[in-house]
Amino acid sequence: MFKDGSSRRMRHLAVTVASLVFSLALPTFAHAVVPTQADVTYIPITGTIDRATIEFEVPDGELEPPVALVFEFAPEMRADRLRGTDVRVSGEVRPPAVSSDEDGVTLAFSAAAPPPGTVLTISITGLATPDEPGEYPVIVRYGPPDALSEVGSFTIDAPSPNVFQRLFRAMERVPFLRQFFSPTIIWAALPLLWRGFQVAVFILAVSYSVGIPLGLSVSFMKMSRLAILRWPATVYIDVIRGTPLLVQLLLVYFGITFVPAWRIAMDALGPLATWQIYNIDATQFYRAILVLSLNASAYMAEIFRAGIQSIHKGQLEAARSLGMTWPKSMAFVIIPQTVRRILPTMMSEFILLFKDTSILFAVGIFELTLQARTIQAAKFNMSPYIAAAGFYLLLTIPLGRFVANLEQRLSVAETGRGGKKKGRQRGMLVGKPESEGTVSTKEVGLR
Repeated sequence: MFKDGSSRRMRHLAVTVASLVFSLALPTFAHAVVPTQADVTYIPITGTIDRATIEFEVPDGELEPPVALVFEFAPEMRADRLRGTDVRVSGEVRPPAVSSDEDGVTLAFSAAAPPPGTVLTISITGLATPDEPGEYPVIVRYGPPDALSEVGSFTIDAPSPNVFQRLFRAMERVPFLRQFFSPTIIWAALPLLWRGFQVAVFILAVSYSVGIPLGLSVSFMKMSRLAILRWPATVYIDVIRGTPLLVQLLLVYFGITFVPAWRIAMDALGPLATWQIYNIDATQFYRAILVLSLNASAYMAEIFRAGIQSIHKGQLEAARSLGMTWPKSMAFVIIPQTVRRILPTMMSEFILLFKDTSILFAVGIFELTLQARTIQAAKFNMSPYIAAAGFYLLLTIPLGRFVANLEQRLSVAETGRGGKKKGRQRGMLVGKPESEGTVSTKEVGLR
């Protein structure tokens, strides 16, 4: 009886001691029940890992720094190739020191340990995708660097790639293709390049619209009989056409800000001088548009002058003899014929001006080329430039074909020659014409 009671008391004592020890250790090991969540996204075109976003809640228990948070990835994911820029940490915490090796990614909090309950969002890019599909576990450890404890785990599900994804993965394994035509980098760069393309097209449209009337005015000045108008226009055209656009950009873009009239104009615009597009200030747009408009106007002036002088002077004399004034004669007789003749050249100038927008990267405007350069500097890869070239071709090739077709049609309208011959060439006459002096098309043999 005593023996049974003693053993029962011993069991109760053991349970009590175990409960006490567990209660004391709970603040240290409570993080073992804190779930760690991960959201892994894949690049659709290649089927490779794009980003792994991990939410980690700091467990209870005060820890003195240094404290480390470690993610142990599978060896197939090559975490040792990660750089510091591939790991981003957000949350109410001082940025940790990031390092990676074959064992995984380590976030070292040396200055101050994150307070318990803090939610950290860790974004990791650059992980390699395993060749074999399956579920790959990731172990999460937290605590002092010399006494890390496992606090949870999650899995990364690597799906089986399709035929096209396998092709793109094979391209990534070729050093040359990966350096100059990496599908993964190009796909990731497309959103930023699209922004740059929009900025370039916006600047192009406004600059060209301003350059046309300005160039027409300068062309009239150069054709004027008054030297006071002709000489300034001649000097303006010679200077603009004889100096590089990059030099003009640097001089006007930075020099215009010291002109009092420019500051007065910006103050007068009010809200129109404070708007932004993709973090580009309105004043940056205005200065870039001013430079490209001045450059385009000089070339457009010569195009207009050559077109106007190609119209026979009898056209103007006939209009004046009908009682039309000189401005009306130019507006209703000369200019419409001129535009018809110079339209292909104007479209060619439009294409050249679009390509010239790439020079704006020199003054920090995030157009297409600067966006590509920024991504290239971050990835140490030339693929963004290839993608940027594709965006330029997206506009220049259709316009180039349009200009060629327009030139052909205008040539046919002006001379009756130069068009594409439809059908087969005319051959020998078959039979006898219906009457002398005329040839019936029904009697014409075609080969």
